[in-house]
Amino acid sequence: MFRRTALLLLGLALAGSAAGADADRSIRIGGNDVISEPVLGPLTAIGGNVTVTAPVSGAARLVGGKVTIASGTAISGDASVAGGDVTIEGSVGGRLHVAGGKVRLNGPVAGDASVAAGTLELGPDARIQGKLSFRGGDLHQDPAAQVVGGVEHVVSHSRWHDHTQGDRFLHGWVWTMGLMVLAAILAAALPGPSNRMAAELREHPGATLLLGFLAFVGIPIAGVLLMITIIGIPIALIALMAYGVLLVVGYAWLAGIVGAMLLDRVKPEVAALAAWRAGAAVLAMLVIALLARVPYVGGLAHLVALILGIGMIAAVIHRRSAALEAAPA
Repeated sequence: MFRRTALLLLGLALAGSAAGADADRSIRIGGNDVISEPVLGPLTAIGGNVTVTAPVSGAARLVGGKVTIASGTAISGDASVAGGDVTIEGSVGGRLHVAGGKVRLNGPVAGDASVAAGTLELGPDARIQGKLSFRGGDLHQDPAAQVVGGVEHVVSHSRWHDHTQGDRFLHGWVWTMGLMVLAAILAAALPGPSNRMAAELREHPGATLLLGFLAFVGIPIAGVLLMITIIGIPIALIALMAYGVLLVVGYAWLAGIVGAMLLDRVKPEVAALAAWRAGAAVLAMLVIALLARVPYVGGLAHLVALILGIGMIAAVIHRRSAALEAAPA
């Protein structure tokens, strides 16, 4: 059921990979992706955990929550890596591009290295023959690490930390009020799409959550991979901007739909009235916002709300496209 949607989410990534070169000969997609057999040609791997323990005879594009290029592993071409936790202990035969939260580099790189991360650690076996450009926070370099072309470190500061706790509190609730207004507008002005999304949530909650997860993870991964090529950068920027809009709209729309579902149960005689739907959406958005602020569980609640919101939109689009394909010409 989800094959078409998954391919759609990853299609941009594959198109970007092929835009400037030949098609990848090895494409791996999975939750826990271990490349333990030699790859004769370029490699693209996407997953929750991506681990490369075998040589790659070409360029490597790796995206995951945790990405590891193990010691003794050789990437003969360029390597582009994106992940929350990135460890590179093998060798890279070309240029290296990394975007991540925490990055550890402890192996030889034949060309330039470009890293954007919260922290970068250069281990004792790091040997960068070109220049290292690091944009991020902390740089920890072992005395034995070598960077032939020199190090350029641009420190990225977040101005958010300069605000007082009161400022952050005020800004948070101003944002929440904007979401309340958006939820009310969507609930009152678009009852048809809202009803279809509510039906998807009631009848296929697991499918909605899965589609939302695919969109939540797949779209930014596709954007990162597209940025690897010059041709794909404009498309990636548009896709990522649309992704941001999708997250906000889906989050607010979820509140409108939850409010409407509760209204159907409590006061079904007024559930069709736009004013009542708008009021229920505002109340539901307030409850979601308060729940998201609860310590420990708030982050998870916020994440689930985001995934469900975009999942409902994706489910309706998927069902409508399937119906159009099945309709007689």
